[in-house]
Amino acid sequence: MANYYVSTKRGSDATGTGTAANPWKTIGKAIGASPAITLPSSGSTRLYIEPGTYYEAVTLGLSPSAVAPLEIVGDCDGAGYLAGGWTNPRTGIVDWSAWTDDATAISSPCLNGSSRSFVAVRRIKMHGGSTGANGSCLHITTGTDWAVTDCILAGHQASLATIYAATAGAGLNLTVDRCDLHSGAQYGAMGVRISTAETAAEYDLGTTVRNCRFFGSGAAANRAVKLDRIAATGLGFLGRGLTIRSCTFLGFTAGVVVYEGVTIPLANPCQVVGCFFVRCANGIQIGAVSQAVEDWNVFHCSTPRTTIAVGANSNTTARPAVDLGDGRLVGVPLRPFGEPTAGSPLGGIVPAAAGFPTADLLNRARPEGFGSLNAAAGCLERHDAGELDSINADLGSPGCLALRGPGSLDRPILVDPTATVVRVKVRWDGAHGDSRKPRAILLANPEIGLVADQVVTATSTGGSGSTPNAYETLTFAAFTPSRAGVVMLRMVSRPEAATGTAYFDSITLS
Repeated sequence: MANYYVSTKRGSDATGTGTAANPWKTIGKAIGASPAITLPSSGSTRLYIEPGTYYEAVTLGLSPSAVAPLEIVGDCDGAGYLAGGWTNPRTGIVDWSAWTDDATAISSPCLNGSSRSFVAVRRIKMHGGSTGANGSCLHITTGTDWAVTDCILAGHQASLATIYAATAGAGLNLTVDRCDLHSGAQYGAMGVRISTAETAAEYDLGTTVRNCRFFGSGAAANRAVKLDRIAATGLGFLGRGLTIRSCTFLGFTAGVVVYEGVTIPLANPCQVVGCFFVRCANGIQIGAVSQAVEDWNVFHCSTPRTTIAVGANSNTTARPAVDLGDGRLVGVPLRPFGEPTAGSPLGGIVPAAAGFPTADLLNRARPEGFGSLNAAAGCLERHDAGELDSINADLGSPGCLALRGPGSLDRPILVDPTATVVRVKVRWDGAHGDSRKPRAILLANPEIGLVADQVVTATSTGGSGSTPNAYETLTFAAFTPSRAGVVMLRMVSRPEAATGTAYFDSITLS
C-alpha cells in the first residue's frame, strides 16, 4: 500500500512531497483536479489527513479502480502519521469544510466524486457547500463502489442532499456505515439521496446504509434516506437492493422514502430492518407495496407507514425512550444522544436472521450486552446504562453497579508500569439467567503495552427470581504496562431478554 500525507499546519503544496515528514498542505493538491498522487497499476493508495480545518472543495482527479482503490482517512488518532515515521503526530478532528472561511460557503461539495469509483472515506467531519439539488458533502454520479464510514456529515442549509449518489441503471455498491448525518434546512432536504434510472430491466443497487444516526433540520418535507427515480422513461423497471439496517432517525418529515409517487413494482423489495424512528411525522413511505419490506423496527411517528406492509415484529407505539443529553441535568458525563435508556423498548429482540451489524455507531460490539439472538433497534446499543445500587453491594461497599437488562458500562482504571492484576466481583439474579453469564472485558491499550482485550466470563450459577447469587471474583491475567496510563474495564450484563440484573462491585488491583 502506498501512503501519502496532508497537513494544514505543517504542509506545503509548493515544497511538500506527500510524506509524513514533508506533507502537502491541501487535500486538493493530493487528489484534486491536478493530483500530486499517482495511482499504481495495482495496489491500494491511502491519503492520511492530519487533524485540523481544511477550507476547500475538491473535485477528485484520480481514477481509482477495483485493483487500485483509494482511501481518504482522517488521521484523528495520529496512527497513520506514526506509521509513516512522524513521531509527534497531531490528534483531534479532521474538519473538512466547503467554505472559504466560517462565514462564506463555496458553491461546491466537499468532495465531488462524479464518474469516480472504488473510493473509501473514513473518520472525517464535513461541512457541506451550497450545491442546490446535489450532494453538499459528497456528490457521486455514475460512479460505483464507495464506502463512507465513521464520518460526521453536515449538509449546507441551502442544499437538498448531504450525500447524493446517482446511477444510470447499474449497481451503485454504496455503503454508508457508522455515520452521523445532519440534513440541510432547505425544503425537501435529505441525508442520503439515491437517484436511479428507469430502465428495461430491474437491477441491483447493492447499497447499504447501516448504523447511522440521522438528524432532521426541521425543514418541511425533509427525508433522511430517499430513493427516487431520475425521470419517467416508460421502460418500466427500477433499481432494487437498498438495505437500511440499525439506523436512528430523529425529527424528519419522513425517515425513509422509496420511490414516492412511483407505482412501478420491484421483484425484490428494498429492506428496512432494526431501525428506530423517533419524532418523525412519517416513518417509511413507498410508492408500491412490493418496493420495500420492513421488520424489527420501532416507531414513534404520527404516521408510521405509508403503503408498506406492517412488519410482523415491529413496534408501532413506542415512546421516545432515548437519551436526550440527560446527563447534563445531574452533572455526569453525557451518554450518546439518541442511545436507548434503561428499560427502553429499543432493547428490542432482533433475531440473527435479521442480519444486524456486528458493531454499532460507536464501533462497539453489537450485540454486546445481549444474547446471541438479541440486538437493540436503532444505531446504538444500550451502553453505559448502569445504576447505583446499595442493597446488593459487596460486603463493606457503599454501593455497587447494577446493569438492569442487557447493557454495559466502562470504568477507567489508572495503572502504573508494574506487574498488575485487575479483579472485579459480579453477581446476578435469576431473571438474568445462566445461558449467557455476565462478563468483564479489559480493553486493549497498545500504547501502554496491553495489546489485546482480555475477556473473563462468570462461571458460577446465578440466583433465583430477583435474588442474586453470592459474589464471584473475575480475575484478569497479569500484565505490565510500559508506562503509567489508563485501561478501560467494561462490565457487561448478558440476559437473553430485556430483563434481569447483573451487579458489579469491588474492583481491585494487585
